[in-house]
Amino acid sequence: MKKILLLVMVFGFGVTGLRAQVTTINLDLITGQINGGLPLPAEDEFYIRGAIPEKIEMVKLIIYPSKRTEKAGHTYFWKAPFGYKDLSYQVFMTDPLRSNSDYHMEFSYYQKAGADQILEVRNLIHQNIKTYLSTVTTIKRGGIKFSESDEVLINNLSLIVNKGAFYFELPNGQSFPGFSDITRAKLEQRSKLKMGKAKFNVIGLTKNDNARAAYADEYISDLEDILISEVDQFLSPNMLVRVDEKVFQNYPTEKLANSLPINVGYGAISLSKDLSNQEFVMSPYAGFSFPLGNRTFAKFMNNMSISTGFFLSGDMKNQLDEKISGPVLDRPVYVGLGYNFFRFIRLNAGGTFITTEQLNGTNQNSFQPFVGLSAEFNIWLGIGSKKR
Repeated sequence: MKKILLLVMVFGFGVTGLRAQVTTINLDLITGQINGGLPLPAEDEFYIRGAIPEKIEMVKLIIYPSKRTEKAGHTYFWKAPFGYKDLSYQVFMTDPLRSNSDYHMEFSYYQKAGADQILEVRNLIHQNIKTYLSTVTTIKRGGIKFSESDEVLINNLSLIVNKGAFYFELPNGQSFPGFSDITRAKLEQRSKLKMGKAKFNVIGLTKNDNARAAYADEYISDLEDILISEVDQFLSPNMLVRVDEKVFQNYPTEKLANSLPINVGYGAISLSKDLSNQEFVMSPYAGFSFPLGNRTFAKFMNNMSISTGFFLSGDMKNQLDEKISGPVLDRPVYVGLGYNFFRFIRLNAGGTFITTEQLNGTNQNSFQPFVGLSAEFNIWLGIGSKKR
């Protein structure tokens, strides 16, 4: 048995050290098909490849489960190599998809934005910021008041920028980072302004001017300048603009067959009632494991399992020469937790239901601890593709 376990361990190291070839699937924009209409690969990394026109500099892919929101998914980018013009792209899907599930996919294609396009979106966002500020601002004797808190104000301003620049991306794929601490400091300054001193703080004020309005106007103008400056810094001349997109809704993944792990190993049952007087009986055992998670998505929990089975030997005896049997085919039955090493080797520990056939002719049932080491093999169940 030790030789078998050693061979399995060496084989496990060898298999782990080999990296399987990564699958590549194609997206054909002309036919509108991905992977030739077949389901997407599941529970494994893969590439998506497609052809692009010469001017395309970036491809963005957003993918998430159809029954959930975009926040539950992932975003991938492909960027044209600097100084080269590729006529194809390749996106590496590093986050495996779940088996027998539907996904929403959005492919967006970007090329360098023209100066007039950037200017147009800048002016649109500038105007929306000014309109929003005028809507939430009121001037009172006690100072300048906004109908929303500073935090809500900043969030709404960021939303204006993101919606306005919806079709634009930076070459590195970074989104608008939000407004800086300079903006926050300017908003906080508002609480320190004293409208009663407005006539002393506005230069060039005439008798017909409204001091409060002019003072507030100056503050709002300064705030707008800061906001617009940060927006323009984001909307740089090297922005990319979306020129095409391809959307797949409710696209399925392949259905993988389930597996049932079988364990064959060697274990020891403790017959002792206290630590001072240890006694063990040993035997080969066989059983099943039920993983607590999927190896692809929860590797640690998948390595743990609930195990059950029975010991194979029919001639186990204690020191009194009493036969040790159990409830299944007169064999002890075990249940416990197991942890997988190197995918093939499993350490099991738990309890065993045993029956001690005593010398006086009576049977004593008990539940005793056990520990064992086993090799694990998978039996594939159901109809579907076997996991690679």
